[in-house]
Amino acid sequence: MIRMKNVSKTYNLSNKQIVALKDVNLKINKADYVSIVGSSGSGKSTLLAILALLTDYQGEYYFNGIDVKKANSKQRQQIISQIGLIFQNYNLIEYYTVKENILLGVNYLKNYNKMYFYYIVNKLKITQLLDKYPGQLSGGEKQRVAIARVLVGKRQVILADEPTGALDSRNGNIIMDIFADLNDLGVTIIMVSHDYYFASKAKRIIKVEDGHVFV
Repeated sequence: MIRMKNVSKTYNLSNKQIVALKDVNLKINKADYVSIVGSSGSGKSTLLAILALLTDYQGEYYFNGIDVKKANSKQRQQIISQIGLIFQNYNLIEYYTVKENILLGVNYLKNYNKMYFYYIVNKLKITQLLDKYPGQLSGGEKQRVAIARVLVGKRQVILADEPTGALDSRNGNIIMDIFADLNDLGVTIIMVSHDYYFASKAKRIIKVEDGHVFV
């Protein structure tokens, strides 16, 4: 499903080049469940950003056999539509209700799968929050809403940047249970985590240190 060949990323900051990733070679199969771990500044978030098509890079990145750099606009949009992103900073729209924010994950379709929608919000224990606005929520509640928005879209790949970072252990375990269920259904999970307890829930762990990836 995902293959990287000699992928590197360099930032130019104040006339100084910072190498974030160096010659990454990586393969992630369909229905894999991967945790990316490493110290702060190691390059793990940069790796996730490249996987999400959020930043440029040097080298080759293939998604379902398509060279991302050579993909036409239709192919690129198809790739993007298969990827769900869970951000650290939630990215919720303040003037939308919780329900409206979640339904952005299915482009706010009127014929969305209501049974699946309520399965997700019940599982995440946010049913009682649906009519509230992000400004009325705690950090942990915002994170669960952001996760629900991705899950209702039924993406083939979920990229999660510290999805349990704002949650206590109980709610963190709820997220891990959902990820495990989705993975059993064939969804590919790629998660960045600083928490080795949650990282160990994955099928395999990728370590990033000083821009180098160890698989």
